[in-house]
Amino acid sequence: PKIHVCLCSDDPDLRPAAVAISSAAASAVEPSRLVFHYITSPELAPLARELFYNYLPGIRIHVHHNATLQERIDSFISFRGQDTMKMRASLATPFNFAPFYLHDFVRHTKGGRQMNHRRLIYLDTDTVVLGDIAELHDLDLQGHACAAVKYCLQHWDDYMDFDALREQGFAYFSPRSCIANRGVMVIDAPAWRRQNITGKIEDWLLLYRQSRRPLWVGGMSQPPWLLALNGDFMELSEDWNCNSLGRDTMSVREVADLRKVGFDRSGLRILGRNLSKKGQVSPFVVTCSRSGKLLHFNGAMKPWLLDGDTEQAGLPSCSLPTRFPVSAWSWSVLVQLFCRGVAFLSCADLWSAFLTPEAGCAMKDFDQEWRDDEVKWHNRRKELQVAREQEKKEELERQAEVDKAQLDLQALIAQKSDDVYTIADLENKAGYERIV
Repeated sequence: PKIHVCLCSDDPDLRPAAVAISSAAASAVEPSRLVFHYITSPELAPLARELFYNYLPGIRIHVHHNATLQERIDSFISFRGQDTMKMRASLATPFNFAPFYLHDFVRHTKGGRQMNHRRLIYLDTDTVVLGDIAELHDLDLQGHACAAVKYCLQHWDDYMDFDALREQGFAYFSPRSCIANRGVMVIDAPAWRRQNITGKIEDWLLLYRQSRRPLWVGGMSQPPWLLALNGDFMELSEDWNCNSLGRDTMSVREVADLRKVGFDRSGLRILGRNLSKKGQVSPFVVTCSRSGKLLHFNGAMKPWLLDGDTEQAGLPSCSLPTRFPVSAWSWSVLVQLFCRGVAFLSCADLWSAFLTPEAGCAMKDFDQEWRDDEVKWHNRRKELQVAREQEKKEELERQAEVDKAQLDLQALIAQKSDDVYTIADLENKAGYERIV
């Protein structure tokens, strides 16, 4: 049977999606079974279809768009960025929530036929697949609507405001529950529909909008998904979501995990890592990549967004995957972990290995730099306009003060026709002279 793999994005830069797709195809034992479904906006769909056809030959890719469904999803999204610094407005896009509507997006083919796929596999576009994705397709989900990887270095209270949840009458959630990472999901479409998972997520989104204070303070789509499932998912092996390859700083809990695998301060120095007084390490050190079947570049340091002049010491480092086909790297070092040498390299190199220079050039969003500059220019013009308006306001206030003082003095002179002034009169006169 065919294996249906879905990705969702409205990013004009198609490089991350291309890497996720090409790496999954390259790592599959039977790549001919794979059918990829790329869900995007109506505006980007024609370009995506053309570029995938030209630069990912031999890979079956369907491009889907649905403006009506996109508008419906958008109607549920609220961004309360003023309430927290953790939220990112860039996450408030319908395509961050589209994975919860996969069965609706992929139901219609280009030819108009309706398809009802029972098993759908979702991948974030910022991933590299090193395992055979058929393993996920062939899993028995045992009645669960979906399967995902549990991640216990982050807990629910890293995302949720439990005081706000209790205000809404939800006192039964556990703050110390492990989160599940949504970078990869295996979905049983009939069970998903039967259990109304999408409807439950929409209910949480509406409650978030209506609540007096935000119910969650980290992420956008992850919290309502966690709340809707409430732990009712099948756990995938940790190998299927080796994450944090795009993060900068490791928490104290994550640093403690480094010690467990044999890292000492010498190893951190070899990698050029910084250990803060609070016990945090930066940039990130990833050890799960050695055996990982899926590498997740979650975080702000995406390989395709990095400046080419960035030094390796300033980038996340990854242990060399045992199943990786490439042997030439721009930078690598050997670190002793429990007296055994382990090779580390830049995580960005693992991503770049699945993109040819020609495909990388064709799929890059060349307008992005101009758009960024135009935003800066617009903001600068706005700042100058505000400054000019403030100067004009202050000048008008000064002139009004002078005019008032002049009128007060003229009134005083008119009242004192015999030219006899008190001390207070003279002080008022002197004050006016100082103003003018």
